[in-house]
Amino acid sequence: MKKYLLLLFVSVIACKSFAQARFNVVEYAVKNTDTLWMHHYKPKVSNGISILFVHGGGFEGGKPINQAPFAEKMQDLGYNVFVIKYRLLQAGRGFGCDIPTPEKLKAIRAAIEDAADATKYIVAHAQSFAIDPSKIFVSGSSAGAEVALQIVYNPFAKADKERYAFFDTFKFKGLMSFAGAVVDINLVTKEKSVPMLLAHGSNDQVVPYGTAPHRMCNATQPGWLMFFGDKTVYERAVILKIPAVLYTYTGAGHEIASFMFNEFAAMDDFMKKVTKGETLKTHEIIKKTKW
Repeated sequence: MKKYLLLLFVSVIACKSFAQARFNVVEYAVKNTDTLWMHHYKPKVSNGISILFVHGGGFEGGKPINQAPFAEKMQDLGYNVFVIKYRLLQAGRGFGCDIPTPEKLKAIRAAIEDAADATKYIVAHAQSFAIDPSKIFVSGSSAGAEVALQIVYNPFAKADKERYAFFDTFKFKGLMSFAGAVVDINLVTKEKSVPMLLAHGSNDQVVPYGTAPHRMCNATQPGWLMFFGDKTVYERAVILKIPAVLYTYTGAGHEIASFMFNEFAAMDDFMKKVTKGETLKTHEIIKKTKW
């Protein structure tokens, strides 16, 4: 009887785990001791659009599985969603003002490399994934948004031409940044551009909304690194006539990095309009008394 109950318990747990697993695990690279993979959320009925999503966590933490609420909802809306695991070079060390700037840049660079390799893998296997490689959007939150922006406006491309030559002919259909930034605003050019959805809290003290040091470090600290946030990216997009929409959450802080769990209608509208070649709205200011 005890053996039967144990088998029944194991079967129930196994069935529950199977029911909860709405993704396939796909390995896309092995780098030294790191095996890199992605969760592929395949929709029952596809709308033809795919999303490559990069999680946040300050280049020291974060997990693909934590993005399940976002990925599952987009999956239900017909999107193929690929949530990638990437190298976290600052794991156990942090990413604060005490971390020397060269080490921060090395961590950012590694994450962009991994996102690039994941992109190449997805495109190379587009047929087996049953996706259209011309309709892939890149997105991310916080550190992941920095990766999403900078795989398009890449500060490391010239130093690693062989790796990034792929992007001379491939372009994402668009990008979505939740509390993101770039390290070089001059790299945001018309030539490299794709349509952008940018969302940021106006009082973000971690990743600046406008132009300011990351985590508001002062210039005497080892980790001082100037960032150009979503507002600055948007302002440059306006000047260059790059299609972009900015959602400004007045008074909000870095919590907007997780608003991809809330703004499903806005994301769905943006991606479908871009795919159809329709005009985007430009700047929407979201005001609330409490976030």
